[in-house]
Amino acid sequence: MAYDHGSFRVRNLAEAIRFYTDKLGFRFLFAVESEQFGEKGAFLEYNGARLELIETIGISYQPVKPERPYCPHLCFEADDMDAVMEMLKQNGIAVLDGPNEIPDSERWVYFMDPDYNVLEYIVWLNKEKADRT
Repeated sequence: MAYDHGSFRVRNLAEAIRFYTDKLGFRFLFAVESEQFGEKGAFLEYNGARLELIETIGISYQPVKPERPYCPHLCFEADDMDAVMEMLKQNGIAVLDGPNEIPDSERWVYFMDPDYNVLEYIVWLNKEKADRT
């Protein structure tokens, strides 16, 4: 068995695709629509990780702002938290929490997409320890 993708529900598929591709650098793969299931969706990819975005057809979706511990969320590994923070700032993306740090372990920051789906960037400070988990 292998991991295939994560999925988030969104209010407006086109707007969500723009957020992920224009602001976070995801690559659009393809879109699908199913009247039978009342959904339309798109698959995106970032550095080998795939994300599915789903909008329900004809049903209004009102997302709720997340609370700690911010689960579920999707996390991406980064090399430089300062560069991550600058990228978020340049793209007008508000930080939900962080950056936080556990010395000799990790630094992380949580933020949200426009539909309150939580994302995280993590920088492992001790790669040897991280690779053992």
